[in-house]
Amino acid sequence: MQHDEKPLLLFVDDDPDVQSAARLLFRHRGLDIVCAHDAQAALTQLATHTIDLVLLDLNYSRGATSGAEGLALLKDMLVLRPELPVVVVTGHSGVTIAVSAMRAGARDFVMKPWNNQRLMTLIERILASRPVERRTATEHAMIVASATLGQILAEADRLAPTRAPIIICGPPGSGKTLLARRIFSLSRDAGREILIRAEDCDALPEEQGNWLIRNVEALTPTLQRQLADSLEKADGPRVIALSSFDRNGLETRLDHRLMLNLGMVVLAVPPLDQRPDDIVALTSHFSYYFATRHGLPEPDVDDVCLTSLKTAVWPQNVRSLRARVERAVLTGTWQVSSMERHGNAVVPTTLYETERLLIETALRKHGFNVTHAARELGLTRPALYRRMARYGL
Repeated sequence: MQHDEKPLLLFVDDDPDVQSAARLLFRHRGLDIVCAHDAQAALTQLATHTIDLVLLDLNYSRGATSGAEGLALLKDMLVLRPELPVVVVTGHSGVTIAVSAMRAGARDFVMKPWNNQRLMTLIERILASRPVERRTATEHAMIVASATLGQILAEADRLAPTRAPIIICGPPGSGKTLLARRIFSLSRDAGREILIRAEDCDALPEEQGNWLIRNVEALTPTLQRQLADSLEKADGPRVIALSSFDRNGLETRLDHRLMLNLGMVVLAVPPLDQRPDDIVALTSHFSYYFATRHGLPEPDVDDVCLTSLKTAVWPQNVRSLRARVERAVLTGTWQVSSMERHGNAVVPTTLYETERLLIETALRKHGFNVTHAARELGLTRPALYRRMARYGL
């Protein structure tokens, strides 16, 4: 099977000497390689590059020998790329953990110190079976550094194999959709996702499977009752519903029977400004991603800059931070954002930002009641929904 581009390998190992040896070996054999020293860096590399195969060490922290870090990373990588071939490279963890990794989706394993020829034979055999059409990189890695989001992720992973319906609530851009898609990827019935935009929905799908419902509170009363009927069926769909309202807000907006069935589990994703550790990790992630994408150097990030980012206002949460980092890569400097905090005020400087801020302010004032917010803004409900979609609200 012929491929026009050289294969690209990702090697995850915390030992720089081992990384250097791997680079020499693979480049001598005509293979390109990128390296990562821990899980976060590995996910960033996977999101940035078109990786054909991963060599995965299982321990990254000093003194770690259990392999737990590597097994968790293996799961995260296969959520992003289910078909990705992963070869576990193990030393301290031993054969037992390597076998566990294969049960979790790894393609094979090698022991340290490896035999160069045997390792190359294994890699060449796996690469020979890769598809002619190379899978493109995927930016949508879920980067988690805060304990708060880590706990939510652990609960989502625990529930993923079940058929339980789940509500994920949180402000716009906080990561609700990524979390929902992770749950679907880890479910027993992982398959095609049916996206339902509640404000545009005239009828529920006839097809069962995985339903992702955005702005669930915007479903008409009739559709809410029909959805409640579907959830009560033994062979009904697996539903994950997203909303900017919290549980209390949804209790007043959803049919009581629907809330009873749909709201057994509510995962609340906090806004980005309550997760400073995630801000630091995401800044590093987006900086490398956009620098690679645009062919520009990563902007320097000092302590003063990080402090500014951790205390800034992020109206669109992760989306706002992503745009801010891309702008820093393109301009080569961390410009003061027009939407950053100035004292206790948020000062918009463009028509786009002004309209978005007016709409968000009205929505928050009325507890995201679209009818009341539209009346205050002098808009019809459909017009407000269109603007909400435009600004990601």
